[in-house]
Amino acid sequence: MELRHLRYVLAAAEAGSFRAAARALGIRESAVSRRIRDLEDEIGAALFVRSHKGVKLTYAGQRFVCRSRTALDQISDATKDVGAIGRATGSKTELLRTLAAAASVESAAIGVRSFIPKWRARNDSNTQPSDP
Repeated sequence: MELRHLRYVLAAAEAGSFRAAARALGIRESAVSRRIRDLEDEIGAALFVRSHKGVKLTYAGQRFVCRSRTALDQISDATKDVGAIGRATGSKTELLRTLAAAASVESAAIGVRSFIPKWRARNDSNTQPSDP
């Protein structure tokens, strides 16, 4: 799983279509569709119901988007914190902030990784991919 895959899911969820998400991201629609399908295969659940009108999140997709948004926000905050600290002079406070930011990034990554098997275990019997 890559961060860009999470961004593709969020963009598609917000836009309501892979085409609009691709346009917003500046990439091809086929790349968005393919990466989201790969992600769905990896986690073992359909995130979207696909139709000629666009896409709509499944229940699994709603849960995944909520957690992914939180993880990406934490990673973004940690990156900003570390970047600001890296440009400052080296003091104990700055070192502690750097360590805290690094721990936050690691925590977000672990949270997303650990969420997948737990989610699968809870939802395997409740999710069935739908035909487009």
